[in-house]
Amino acid sequence: MLKFLLNGNLSWETKEFLKRLGYQVATLTEFGLSKAQDLEIVQFAQKNKYTIITLDLDFGEIYYYYRSIKIGIIVLRLKDQTIMSVNQALKILLSSKVIDKRSIKNSLIIFDGIKIRIRRRII
Repeated sequence: MLKFLLNGNLSWETKEFLKRLGYQVATLTEFGLSKAQDLEIVQFAQKNKYTIITLDLDFGEIYYYYRSIKIGIIVLRLKDQTIMSVNQALKILLSSKVIDKRSIKNSLIIFDGIKIRIRRRII
């Protein structure tokens, strides 16, 4: 089962939304990581087998520059970053036939609400 870790820029309402869709979801606050640096968050997520969901483009840079990190990262590049818009985008993305557990693992997924871009790391 996919486990998601929501970055601090996403609402607890998004957590509840994803839980209703059947996903296991946690927030940084639950682990005392609300003030952690991005790299520390990535390392925690890798160790605990979480896929990060964020609005922060810096996580994409970490994915590219730290080749030893094997993790799934979903970056939402949405013009409208309201809770409703974020939740709708996640619903579209996660119900897409393009996305499955294998495609998320060790991948950087960028979704702008319309187009899905997937960068896979070859292990």
